[in-house]
Order: sequence, then structure tokens, then C-alpha cells
Amino acid sequence: MKRILLLINFIWFFSCEDKSSYPDEPVLDWNNLDLTKDFETGRLDVDGIDTGQLESGLEKAKDLDNFYAIAIIYKGRLIVEEYANGDRKTLYPVWSVTKSVLSALVGQSIDKGYLENETESIGSFFPDVADSIKRKITVRHLLTMSSGISDNTGYMSEAYPLQFILDKDLLYPSGTWWNYTSAGTHVLSYLFTAATETSASNFALNNLFSKIGVSDYLWSEDAYGISNGGFGLRLRLVDMAKFGQLFLQSGQSLGKEVVSSTWVKKSFDMTIPFNEEKSSGYGYLWWMRLLNGEKMIYAAGYGGQYIMVVPTRALVVAITSSSQYSGEYGNDLNRIFYDDIIGSFSQVDLQ
Repeated sequence: MKRILLLINFIWFFSCEDKSSYPDEPVLDWNNLDLTKDFETGRLDVDGIDTGQLESGLEKAKDLDNFYAIAIIYKGRLIVEEYANGDRKTLYPVWSVTKSVLSALVGQSIDKGYLENETESIGSFFPDVADSIKRKITVRHLLTMSSGISDNTGYMSEAYPLQFILDKDLLYPSGTWWNYTSAGTHVLSYLFTAATETSASNFALNNLFSKIGVSDYLWSEDAYGISNGGFGLRLRLVDMAKFGQLFLQSGQSLGKEVVSSTWVKKSFDMTIPFNEEKSSGYGYLWWMRLLNGEKMIYAAGYGGQYIMVVPTRALVVAITSSSQYSGEYGNDLNRIFYDDIIGSFSQVDLQ
């Protein structure tokens, strides 16, 4: 009888043990990680995480047909890395997330003096453009999707992509409205290459990716060797998270500037609000939302590719999905992300 009671007590002790009985993880300086190194892994059962809610949200996401993979960085640690399709080595097409990477490279080119500033215009680099109005389109117009260039994604198959894009009529005078345009960001890639005398892909290798430990990627080019500014990049899931963490860290890696904090701030400012409440809008090729006063910034690609940065929760989330259209998948994924996943994390003290 005594042995049975001891066994019952033993089972009861371990079944009732909760996360408070585990030793605390040492706190990382999550605003200043060395991004050339792999992320440390972390647990889900720590203060600041509603473990049950997070696990429920992850299961809901994984049940969606088009879901591929998710990585979550919380306070500098990789706490979730799960794959329904592919694995850690897979180079996922991130589609328009490419635009946010190009934005970072443009910022670097200004910091390094290749571009003077965002007011440089198409005419500064391509004086042969016949249309005087189009020559006045600036880098800033292209960064904020306010150039007036229509969205025609067929430019990659054209013999003369820049001419193909600029031969089209503008939808409106630059700087007066907003429209989403991959063609416009490809023009930005042309301006970038004219200023730096190298492709965005090569510049990224030497000045961005190598600084944050990213060595394996692909970036498609057009007939002239210009990196596709709209949607041509392939990245590993964890490397997507690395890029997001760089922006959470205000462009720094272990105290060294990779992208200037000034550029990160400009990128994350809501330059183009989409409504009077400014609950959603657009920055320098980054999207953003305000929920209950919290700012959430994200790079987004066709089909459900995301890099989400939530500074108030020390959170970076990278998600990849199938590129096939599937009805309500995007809405379902967003609802799970905002309702279940973000809500699993407590706000942090940013002071």
C-alpha cells in the first residue's frame, strides 16, 4: 500500500508541475543580438507567453491547406520553427517581401553616398526618358508606391523592361495618390543599379545579407541583369526572421550599423495612411497596422508570405505559404495571427 501511495504522489507531482518550476532563461539583449550567428533556441513555457493560446494558434495555422512554415523570435530567441512543407534548407519564394529588402538596400546606398537622398529622380539617372513628368518621379515616390506607375508584372519577360514600364501612361501625377505596383519597384531597382553600379543581389551579398548571417538565397534578374525589384527573391524561413530581427534592432547587429536607425524609422513611419484613423498604412515598402495603439509592421508577399515585426512585444514572425490562390486562406491566416499568436505574448517595457 505504501508503495502505491508513493507512486501516486510521484505521478501527481510531475503532472502538476507548471512552467514556474523550470529555471528562468537568462535574458538576452534582444535589441542588440549578433545576427551573424544562429538564433539561440528558447522555450514556450516562460513568463510573457500564454503557452496554451500560442500552441492553439499554431495548430490552427498548420491546419490551413496553404500553410508552409512559421518561425517566431521572442526576446531574441527562436521559440518556434515548424514546417508543414519544406525544411530549414528550403529557399521559399517570398514574392513581394522582396520589396522590403530592396528598401533596406536603398537606405544603405544613401547611407554610403551612392544615392544623395530620396529626392533623386529618374531623370538624374536616365535623362533619355522622353516624358518630362516621368523624369520627375523620385526615389521616394517609388518607395511609397506614389509614383503613378501602373502595376504590370509582365516586365520580367520583356526584352527592354524599363522601357516597357515607362512607356505606359501614368495613372496619376507622381506624389498625388497611392497604388500598389511591382513595376514601380522594378524601376527602383534600375535606379539603384545605376547609382551603385551593381545589382541589388550583389549589393545585398556584400552589404546586407553577409552582415546578418544570410549566405543562401536566390534573386531573379531581368534581361539586363537587374534584380527583380518586385518579387524575385527566395529566402530560408529563419533568414526571413533574421531580416525582421535586424529591423527590430533598429538596423544594428551587436552594436554595428547594418542599416541606419534613421532609415529604419523612415521605413516604419506611416507615410501613406489608408484611412482617417490611420489604423493601417504604408511606409518605405513596408506595410503597417495599429491595433489598440500597438504598431505592427510587416513585409508581405503574394499567397501569404510575411515578415512581421511587433516592437511592443519583442516579436518577429516569419511565415511562408503556398503561392496558389485558395479563397479565404489569407483572411484566415491573418485572423489567427492577430487573434491567437500575437495575443499570446505580453507587451514588454521598451524604456
